[in-house]
Amino acid sequence: MKPRVLFAAAAVALAASAAAGLPAVQASAAPTNPAGRSASEAPASSPVGAADGNLSSTALSSWETDGTVWAIAYANGVVYVGGQFSNALPPGTPAGTTTGEVSRTYLAAFNSTTGALITSFDPTITGSASYPGVYALAVSPDGKTLYVGGTFDHVNGVARDDLAAFNLSTGALTSWAPPANGKVNTIALSPNGSEIYVGGSFYKLGIPLTSRTYAGAVDTSGNIQPWAPVLNNAVTSIAVTPDDSQVLVGGYFQTINGVSQNAAGAVDPSTGTKTEPWNANIVPYNPPSCTSAVKDIVISNGTAYIAAEGTGGGCFDGDFAVSLSLSSGDNLVWQNTCLGATQALVVINGWLFKGSHAHDCDFSPGGFPTVTGGVGHHLLDQSLADGTLGHWTPDTSGNPLGPRAMATDGSRLFLGGDFTTVNGKNQEGFAIFPPKPDSVYPSNPRTAPTVSSTSSGTVTVSFPAVSSADVGTLNYEIFRDGGKTPIATLTATSWPWALPVLQYQDTNLTPGSAHTYTYAATDGTHLTARSPSSASVTVASTNPAHTYNQTVLNDNPSFFWQLNDSGSTAADSSPHGFNGSYTGGTTQGVPGPMSGSTATSFNGSSGNVVSQNTVVGPQTFSIELWFKTTTNTGGKLIGLGNSQSGMSSNYDRHIYMMNDGQLVFGIWNNQTETIETPDVYNDGQWHHVVATYDATNTTGPNMALYLDGHLIGTATSSSAQAYTGYWRVGGDNLNGWNLDPWGGNSQGTTEPYSYYFTGSIADVAVYPSALSAAQVLAHYAAALYQGG
Repeated sequence: MKPRVLFAAAAVALAASAAAGLPAVQASAAPTNPAGRSASEAPASSPVGAADGNLSSTALSSWETDGTVWAIAYANGVVYVGGQFSNALPPGTPAGTTTGEVSRTYLAAFNSTTGALITSFDPTITGSASYPGVYALAVSPDGKTLYVGGTFDHVNGVARDDLAAFNLSTGALTSWAPPANGKVNTIALSPNGSEIYVGGSFYKLGIPLTSRTYAGAVDTSGNIQPWAPVLNNAVTSIAVTPDDSQVLVGGYFQTINGVSQNAAGAVDPSTGTKTEPWNANIVPYNPPSCTSAVKDIVISNGTAYIAAEGTGGGCFDGDFAVSLSLSSGDNLVWQNTCLGATQALVVINGWLFKGSHAHDCDFSPGGFPTVTGGVGHHLLDQSLADGTLGHWTPDTSGNPLGPRAMATDGSRLFLGGDFTTVNGKNQEGFAIFPPKPDSVYPSNPRTAPTVSSTSSGTVTVSFPAVSSADVGTLNYEIFRDGGKTPIATLTATSWPWALPVLQYQDTNLTPGSAHTYTYAATDGTHLTARSPSSASVTVASTNPAHTYNQTVLNDNPSFFWQLNDSGSTAADSSPHGFNGSYTGGTTQGVPGPMSGSTATSFNGSSGNVVSQNTVVGPQTFSIELWFKTTTNTGGKLIGLGNSQSGMSSNYDRHIYMMNDGQLVFGIWNNQTETIETPDVYNDGQWHHVVATYDATNTTGPNMALYLDGHLIGTATSSSAQAYTGYWRVGGDNLNGWNLDPWGGNSQGTTEPYSYYFTGSIADVAVYPSALSAAQVLAHYAAALYQGG
């Protein structure tokens, strides 16, 4: 499979559009009326400056550890961290430096607000077994006792077999001393604190030492309890529902009480031998190629959020949500299939925060493609409702994985792991992310605006959005000729991997005058530096000579479907009579891209407009259409396929959208030959796309992709696949066109997630020639002018 061809154009012009058309109105500051704004703005998913969970992406300069933190617990203004470390280090200490270190063996405490080391809490934990350390922490519901588990044999010189407890008022070791004869990975308490559930790789537990394979429970005196689920492999996570009706277990097992159920499930809280109905058995176990295990479980408002780590390329590494109900069963709510082992989860202020090394979310709606080098986003957040990715994107180093544990006091995020830096600054093992406000600026614009004068007295200014590490929606101020006051303010929502393109029409300018433009971004508090200046543009003195439709017809299309019909036939507006047919899943008469025009919407599962007759696949052609969508599941906008219905077996010469909103133009030549946009176009605005190919051009790139009048990129293909087919709008097969280098995943999801497009399409034209850049810009300019 050929690697994806990316061309980061200087900027991409965005169609000046809204539901009512493409207005060309006078420049004004901060346009807010969608029907009358002169700029395309990505829909704002949150107010300008709002951060998911009100959480900063900047970590405090707190004390650190000199090794991996595997467990975190919070109580009474103190954060307790356990792991495999020997010392606490002052803030900002580089990894490997011993200056200022303070001995803390496997367990330490820090002030939750400042990150300062708590000097009064200094237990000594030792162990002679392999990989000694603390791997589990839990605080009693009354906040008085800290329970500790791991691999150790003494605490403060007193014998303790892998379990211990501390009085949090005094810091003293308590008499609680149930033994475990193997590693303890997780500890959870019943809502009233009377039962302490323990999971790990042990075979015996409690007082008296009793057979308990991988999981068991003791009371506050350490006495063994009846709870004894039968599991066939180690347990890594346990969580108890707030109503004490279910105990969730996760780990490396494949059966629970004899029921085939890989890695996660629920049992009763009394004996553990009753397996609750679990309709979310999605974690794969297909050795040796693909096995996944559960690493963390958190419960919030009746839903469990579960983290998975897979082994084997493409094996399930993401997370999923399960609604918890004894009456209707525990049912899958959503699943996020990002690749890159998910280690830790926590819910803060209505958002799910995630620690992983996610390097590929191509297969998740709205997700990002493979990160160059395979090292991805170690910290992300997700919607509780559907698991889609949010905007909180700080990062840690991965040594090798990065985050390993998370906890919260309700407003702060406490992070532990094997990282040595956070956001590029020295911060080893432990970090605190406080609530906003903070000092985080959006990234500085690096791209000069693209400018063109498409009609008399008007300049079209376009530029890609930037992103912030904790704010999704930003304002963009546009400046003319270096002025101090912005001529307009636009609003857009972005992610680091999904940057929409904004456009503004500066009108009532003097024909023949010359201007330059810059822009800056702000989250309402912090204003970036201005972008590089655009090239100088001379204001046109004439308007397009023809309407959009006439401009298209003047370039002699093979067919022109305006998709403004009311019947079952898509009428060809060219002289060639090459009509199409509407299928189910389409809705006619929706607002179109130009003032007074209409379009057809497609439902994303079956909607098609298909040519009534076949054509021999052309070796020279152009494809043109307008589209509008907010989909995060991608889909094919148009393409040639050898089947008039269902899925074609031969298919190429197509334009399709990726899950994140990027567009791809592709030709099949015994391999995929593609051009992919660097920016995204699922912003709810009308966009104009043109793809051209000319096999007779053997001296240079012969594939080209244009968005909103401007060239995005080029590629080369010696030929396109030879077959006879139908032109299909709205969807067709895309199997084999996944541009993800991992090639797939264990869940069988595709990239794009849907082969059918959800959104509106209008003015579809196919030409027997490769349109020139000047012709493409003329079509776009005619549409902009007609929109006024």
